Amino acid sequence: MKTIVLSGINLFMGGTLKVMQDCIEALSAYSHAHNYQIVALVYDEQQYDKYDNVRYISFPKARKSYFHRLYYEYIGFRKLSKQLRPYAWLSLHDTTPNVTAERRAVYCHNPFPFFHTDLTHVLLQPNIGLLAWLTGPFIYRTNIKKNNYVIVQQEWIRDTFRKMFKVNNIIVALPMEAPVIDRSAGKPEKPQGEKKIFFYPAGPIINKNFEIACQASALLDKEGIDNYEIVITTNGQENRYTQWLYKKYHMLPHLRFEGLLKREAMNRYYESADCLLFPSKVETWGLPISEAQIHHLPILISDLNYAHESVGEYEKVSFFDPCNAAQLAQLIKDFLNGTIIYDGNQAVIHRQPFTRNWNELFDKLFAS
Repeated sequence: MKTIVLSGINLFMGGTLKVMQDCIEALSAYSHAHNYQIVALVYDEQQYDKYDNVRYISFPKARKSYFHRLYYEYIGFRKLSKQLRPYAWLSLHDTTPNVTAERRAVYCHNPFPFFHTDLTHVLLQPNIGLLAWLTGPFIYRTNIKKNNYVIVQQEWIRDTFRKMFKVNNIIVALPMEAPVIDRSAGKPEKPQGEKKIFFYPAGPIINKNFEIACQASALLDKEGIDNYEIVITTNGQENRYTQWLYKKYHMLPHLRFEGLLKREAMNRYYESADCLLFPSKVETWGLPISEAQIHHLPILISDLNYAHESVGEYEKVSFFDPCNAAQLAQLIKDFLNGTIIYDGNQAVIHRQPFTRNWNELFDKLFAS
């Protein structure tokens, strides 16, 4: 029986954790049919479901420092690969480890090489500034040409990688199948006078651009508009950035600092919300965009490459400048008044190699 190693020791929250969880679930089912055994290298195995053909190895020190992370990738994993003798090694967190395996692949979903940092970002969240500086020239580039495949989530990233790293063996793999949308269905209208909820689920990271939603709320309050609530998934205590955010904006009456939500609570919010806000300045996908479509939510989103590609074919979407709070406030006001005219969006045409689900990706990585 051949062994496949799946490494994701730096994934512990948000969309990247969900990608790892989904990948393990899909790979477990796939391996039953193809007679593989799975070894999953994770930060904390308590975050994952148990499967009879998946063995977990936890690395609780992985997030202690960058030194620990890099030690595992370039020294520790090499020793481990000699012990496990895997047929294939799939790194699900950007770094191409220094390992021995017949087949190797890296899944790149760190957006920070495309995030243009400034002094404010560095002061409020210095680790993100460091990541933005290191990811492209060092973390992504090191060993990247040793992979049989490099996996990204969008066409514009594939084009960028070809230019940056001079690699051509790049698969565009959608992180989840395109949602099946019943065009005849829609979100039921709330009774007249009930507050509309604008929901922005995102991790406490500076590129998520929570402040533009806060600034838009402040502008709406100045106009006396009060039939809405903006819910953001930070409690204002996670790091220096969110502490600054909370101190500056927590007094706004129509802004709720909800904190990080578990999956069940997240689904309840999708059910009760009236519109998804997504002002992030950079993403490699943005899972809430797809999840919102499943719940028939209208979407107000940054007018950026990642957003147009993630949204795909969707009618109830409008785009705005992620640095223009007044533009976002106007869209929210139009939504509340029932006068919003949506931009709509068309799907991107994907080139090969391209996969629409985990099984298609596994076939390319392990069976082709």
